[in-house]
Order: sequence, then structure tokens, then C-alpha cells
Amino acid sequence: MALYQLVVRVEKALDQQEITLGVFLDTEGVFNDTSYDSMCAALARHGIDHTIVRWIGATLERRLAIATFRRYARSIAMSRGCPQRGVLSPLLWYLVTELLTRLKREGV
Repeated sequence: MALYQLVVRVEKALDQQEITLGVFLDTEGVFNDTSYDSMCAALARHGIDHTIVRWIGATLERRLAIATFRRYARSIAMSRGCPQRGVLSPLLWYLVTELLTRLKREGV
């Protein structure tokens, strides 16, 4: 939906012969490389209750990756990164970077 809205706006601007600028942010790897400490610090900075910050931190720190090969399985404790396939990853990363807040403040 967001891509469709972007295309509509660009086409409209081009039809009206306006100057059009597109900016794209490649966030490859950011969810995997964000540290737990920075996520918890960002939550606290945004006024999230201390109990919830501790709960999210404990949830992140207790994650395991399980690799299986034939009959053998091995658990590996995760040391950083956001959980994948959920709404928590983009929310935590957004809180860490405060990117959208900064852009809005600058009038973008």
C-alpha cells in the first residue's frame, strides 16, 4: 500500500511538472545487529515503564536459535538482534534510531 501511494504521488508530481525527489533507506542487517542494551535504553528514553523494559530485555536475552542436522540439534543463545517476523523489530529499531522523529522535526 505504501509503495502504491508513493507511485501515485510521484506520477501526480510528474504530471504537474513538479520537481520530484525519492529517498530510499536500505536497512539491511539493522534488525540483526541492534544490541539489546541500545533497545532497552531507547525504551527507557521514551518513557516506557521500567517493568516493561526489563520484560522486553529478558525476552530478547533468552532467545535461542536451534539448528538441526539429521538427528542432531544444537541450541545457540542469541547475543543481539531483534526477533524476526513481528511488529517488535521495527518498533525497537525505530526507538533506537529515532530516525522518523528527527526527519519530522526537520520538516521532511
